[in-house]
Amino acid sequence: MATPMSFSDAESAKRAAVEQWTADPCGAVVAEGEPGSVAYFQNLLEARAAYAPWMAEELGYAETRGLRVLDVGCGQGIDVARYALGGAEATGVDLTPRHVQLARAHIGALGLTALIVEGDAECLPFEAASFDRVSSNGVLHHTPDMPAALREIRRVLRSAGEARIIVYNKNSLHYWLTQVMLEGFLRRKLLSERSMAGVLSAGVEYSTISARPLVRVYTSRELRAQLVNAGFGEVEVHARHFKLVDTPITHPFRRIARANDLRVLDRIGRFAGWYLVGTGKSPVAD
Repeated sequence: MATPMSFSDAESAKRAAVEQWTADPCGAVVAEGEPGSVAYFQNLLEARAAYAPWMAEELGYAETRGLRVLDVGCGQGIDVARYALGGAEATGVDLTPRHVQLARAHIGALGLTALIVEGDAECLPFEAASFDRVSSNGVLHHTPDMPAALREIRRVLRSAGEARIIVYNKNSLHYWLTQVMLEGFLRRKLLSERSMAGVLSAGVEYSTISARPLVRVYTSRELRAQLVNAGFGEVEVHARHFKLVDTPITHPFRRIARANDLRVLDRIGRFAGWYLVGTGKSPVAD
């Protein structure tokens, strides 16, 4: 298997991504049942809601009635389904054919209407100014050229359209305590991998075939700069998501968390969470 350090070009990185999510479609580890069935997809939707209830607010499913919405890197169709249920004219695009197949099956199983197409985030197969909103949830940190993907998102947005982007946060407790301290130093993976890029590639994403997809992390400043450079205005970036299982220090307390503790964890997540949420708007046409 390839590591990020041996990716000779963007295409090899993309092949590694397709290999990863063909074998293990995004979220499959938490869903029981037959992929493509109603029961399986309902399990997937419920697992996502339990894992990250804040995503419904950040992605604004309920705000999209009547809007044309594109989800870049749609995976098995979770966000596309949520947009469709919210009344949006929803479209999903994904690089991995297996994801496209499953997303279409899941949308059909729920009796929803949405368009799912195969395509590359760095060269979206849509005309300019086609969508009112574009989201990309946990995807662009795997693409070799995120600036190109952001420019493409900006291109397909209509005047005053909005982008909502979620990527991994370098300034998070999970990154520094789990990925760097535990995996990198205590488990000595930095010795074998020679870089944090290798550590992240080897362990962040669940894989049954030891796949090694490209995994990057970004600071708030870096994500903000990329959105601005892609042509977005009104850019805002903030962190979300912290759970007791996210670090080796808090993990032992996971079974005794109370309702009040969940509010504390949410506050921690808003400054040191594992995800960054970036939003920006395309300029208003003259």
